[in-house]
Amino acid sequence: MFRKSIVVAGCVLVSASAFAQTSYTAAEMQALLAKGLLVSSSDLEGGKTFTGRVQLAADGKLSGTITPAGSTAILLTGNWVLKGAQLCRKIEPIEPSEVCETWIKSGTKQATIQVNGKAASINRW
Repeated sequence: MFRKSIVVAGCVLVSASAFAQTSYTAAEMQALLAKGLLVSSSDLEGGKTFTGRVQLAADGKLSGTITPAGSTAILLTGNWVLKGAQLCRKIEPIEPSEVCETWIKSGTKQATIQVNGKAASINRW
């Protein structure tokens, strides 16, 4: 019985690790964003540096706020487009140049956002 428990526990750990490293596919991103999506965002430390709330509208517009820790909210506007599986966005006033993100599955209705292969933030919806 003990041996079976170890095998089951090992499978669960492997499955959880695989889930955490799987990026959303182009089809999954299209389905996720087809009707628009409201995301709450934070730095990797749960809001120690910033929190945000952004509406990704189905028409490719975005709007929302970002709040640096200890400061007041900054209004955001911009646009987004899918390029394959990546969400590429321009956000005024903080990132007027295009930034492309890869969304990595990190929980139910949660993604770790990677930019240039490095984890940058967490999105929840």
